[in-house]
Amino acid sequence: MSRSYDPRMHAYDDHSRGAGVLYVLMVVIAVAFGGFLWQLYSAPEVPRITAQAGPYKIEPPPEPPPAQALPETAPPPAAAGALAEAETPMVELNPQVDAPDMPTFAVNGRYVAQLAALQSEGAVEPSWRRFAARAPALFAGAHMDVQRADLGPRGIYHRIRAGYFASSDDATLFCERIRQMGQDCIVAAR
Repeated sequence: MSRSYDPRMHAYDDHSRGAGVLYVLMVVIAVAFGGFLWQLYSAPEVPRITAQAGPYKIEPPPEPPPAQALPETAPPPAAAGALAEAETPMVELNPQVDAPDMPTFAVNGRYVAQLAALQSEGAVEPSWRRFAARAPALFAGAHMDVQRADLGPRGIYHRIRAGYFASSDDATLFCERIRQMGQDCIVAAR
């Protein structure tokens, strides 16, 4: 018995072959997408300090015009008393008390300002000195507070915090000044 050519059988074979290729392609795409999702959700989270919205840097104040040299002459006798009064030493202002836009530190306040989180314990002290050197007036009454944070598989971090503040408003004001220097800062409760 000889087999005769049936065009319907040939069309069926082509159709089933095309469906098989389509099925394999769908399986490959599903596996690739699953692998992508697996990688996306199994990656360890990197600890970050995020800054609040607003400008990071401020424009420096304009420089005062240079003082003009006056010819040296002896003061008249009537002005001698005024000159002696002017030569008395000026009292230095305390930035925590006299400047309204400076934060006030408390001896044992409830709030701190977190400046950085470092994995190296040896880098804590130099980082604090760098912060304080950049803004000595701002850090004048600040105490360094280091909190050790064990983040499990991500490692151990040392949070460098400035304190202490009696109110979150003072800590927020401190952080605003730090952000103006281009550094991130977070207000935290102790």
